[in-house]
Amino acid sequence: MSQMLFRKGARQILPVAAAGIVDGLVFGILARQAGLGVTEAMLFSLLVNAGSSQFAAVGLISQGIVGWPILVSTLLLNARHLLYGLGLGPKFSGTAPWKLSLMAGTLNDETYALKATYLASGEKPSLSFFAGASVVDYVIWNVSTFAGAWFGNVFTQTETYGLDFAFIATFLGFLAVNLISSFHIKVALGAVAVACLGYALGGATVAVIAGTLMAVGIGAVSGER
Repeated sequence: MSQMLFRKGARQILPVAAAGIVDGLVFGILARQAGLGVTEAMLFSLLVNAGSSQFAAVGLISQGIVGWPILVSTLLLNARHLLYGLGLGPKFSGTAPWKLSLMAGTLNDETYALKATYLASGEKPSLSFFAGASVVDYVIWNVSTFAGAWFGNVFTQTETYGLDFAFIATFLGFLAVNLISSFHIKVALGAVAVACLGYALGGATVAVIAGTLMAVGIGAVSGER
């Protein structure tokens, strides 16, 4: 049974993870252009495994900004992962902490979107299903990063090929498949409005945090799902 659920998770994450191939390639390319070596770019993806914060960090490095500004900005940008954990954690009460730690280490936007949809459909919580999804997503992301970093000096103008839009397109895909009611549309519009305001006032990091908090706030106050 566990093997079947593992394979099911691996199959269901495949379209999403495959869409992230371009993201991984672009990250590897940008990391090299920022002055990082192949090993350093790979350590980013192997240890951090959070595309948005990796892109943010590379952007700061390319501008000559290092140290605490990177730590603070990526901490704020990844604060949404705490919400992901709070959303999934209660479903696994009684699970060994070390197993939860492994699951948390591979929890990102893509895997959370799949896992939340899986549970919302009425399926029972399954570590095997989540493990299958996480392993496939992790492998594809890191292989893509390696390919991008290895050939990073060949492609110097990512905008020419439209690769700079790949990360945004992936998130738009997540949004599209989850707009299943008028309430979801209202939450999305509210989050967009606040995110735009946050971007105008403080940039991309503030936009992500403000938009996330707005969406969570609307859900908490309304009590709808």
